[in-house]
Amino acid sequence: MAEKNMNNVDQIRDLIFGPQMKEFEEKFATLGKSLNDIEKKIMQAFKESHNKLQKETERSLEALEQKIDNLATATQKERTKLKDLINTTDETLQTQLQNQKNEFLTKLKIMKENIEDENEKMKENLSLMQSQIEATLQEGLSSLGNEKLSRDAMAGMLLDVAMKIQGTDVGSLLSEETKPESK
Repeated sequence: MAEKNMNNVDQIRDLIFGPQMKEFEEKFATLGKSLNDIEKKIMQAFKESHNKLQKETERSLEALEQKIDNLATATQKERTKLKDLINTTDETLQTQLQNQKNEFLTKLKIMKENIEDENEKMKENLSLMQSQIEATLQEGLSSLGNEKLSRDAMAGMLLDVAMKIQGTDVGSLLSEETKPESK
């Protein structure tokens, strides 16, 4: 009987609330379907946005990588240019330095040769003067013979020797003395 009562209660409930329950079930079914459709649309929009964002990010990354590669290439080219410029400048400076060194050594060698030539000429002149002095002294001594040497004769001989050392003669000495007087 309890079972019969339960069935009766169910039947009474169906009679009273049946149409409303069906209406609620239909509304819930429609609402569930609408929610499923909205969820699908949202998921589809999310996937599309995600794919679009991913593609844009990949394009941006590729563009950035390209810029970085271009910048690295430009930097490398610039470094190579600077290195070449430094090497060229260094080679030019080395060449100039070597040329100046060679020029200096050549001038030094020429000067050394000139000095050696001048020294040789001076030695020859000194030797010639010495022989002339000795000859003059010998001549003076031989002319004196056994006679006594007067002061005037000795002064004349020494004056003659001094003039030969200076490379002048009596005529040029006299002309020098007259020049200051004429002024």
